[in-house]
Amino acid sequence: MVEIAQDKPYRELMQTFARHPISCYESDTFIEILKFYYEPEEAHLAAHMGWDLEPEENIAKRAGVGLDDAARLLTRMASKFFVRGIKRPDGVRVFRLPFILPGLFEMPFVVRQPSPELDRLGDLWEKYFEEGWGREFNSGPIQLARALPSINAPKEQVMPYEDAVEVVKQASFATINPCQCRQVKRGCGDPMDVCILLGMGFYGGNVPGQAVLDPAQMVSKPRSRIAPLDEVVEVLKRSEEAGLVHITMNVQGDPWLICNCCRHACHALRGITELDIPHAVAPSSYWCTVDEDLCTGCWACIDRCPVSAIEMKDSTVVEVDIELCLGCGVCTSICSPEALRLEKRDPDRVFTPLTSEHDLFVMRGAAKNKPYPVHPH
Repeated sequence: MVEIAQDKPYRELMQTFARHPISCYESDTFIEILKFYYEPEEAHLAAHMGWDLEPEENIAKRAGVGLDDAARLLTRMASKFFVRGIKRPDGVRVFRLPFILPGLFEMPFVVRQPSPELDRLGDLWEKYFEEGWGREFNSGPIQLARALPSINAPKEQVMPYEDAVEVVKQASFATINPCQCRQVKRGCGDPMDVCILLGMGFYGGNVPGQAVLDPAQMVSKPRSRIAPLDEVVEVLKRSEEAGLVHITMNVQGDPWLICNCCRHACHALRGITELDIPHAVAPSSYWCTVDEDLCTGCWACIDRCPVSAIEMKDSTVVEVDIELCLGCGVCTSICSPEALRLEKRDPDRVFTPLTSEHDLFVMRGAAKNKPYPVHPH
């Protein structure tokens, strides 16, 4: 890549994102994506930030920017939701970068109304996924995402962190959002308003203080809305009826979100369906089993399975590839003779880190030689 002067702050910011365990893929396409989010002076300041909240004075000093200018730029970026800012009870303003995904990728599609400009950004993210970021995001021994079993699937007793309804109950609040992946991919006919964010984990956790937001600098009214438990459960049910997979962060505590994903658009499932990375999504602690006496060989479950883990064994009975099966259970709801059931896997075959930033990121970073926590330059 030939570097030109005006791209320097964006290349520095790209290198900052590349150091995180949820890493970027370094390319000119990502530079163009960053230009949508940040003005050059914003990119320069953001390149000297990290993923822990810290006072704006520290960021300004590290970037060699005057405090007044830094405060202005940080307020503007926070008001666009491209960094997070908090004014603590002691009056100190602290800021941090978003993760790439979940975080940077999603925010424009959550806070902006549909437009040709947003479509162009979606096209850039799609190009970026195909040229290398999809493989970077989905590769490695520690997966970022895991499947949750269907809430309606017949199964043995489920642990609370694998019960989608219980996960929602444990969150401080839940919001319903338009699916960002389907906005980017376009042309997918699956339901849109089924992306669930849980509490403040997506934004970096619950932090005392007030959000740094200047209404005059907000680009539009966010499309996210807080929803009561019964409505969120209806979203889960409606998603299952559409054959969507409940996918969450690959942790036991504070999982941030439940996405309801299709094979066509989801960045995680496409790691399996398009990039041939079999374990791009960690399975639930279940796998699907077949009662051969009940199976009629109708093919409904074969068409339903999002990762092609079910195939015809002979002319009348299907067979499940347990190495591919996500244990999501979406096939069970389409099985009229009720021949399919979720049963527990061998516990040695499933590992779920306890928390994101203290377990998942540390282990993923170690595997990718990207130590976590990431200390800003």
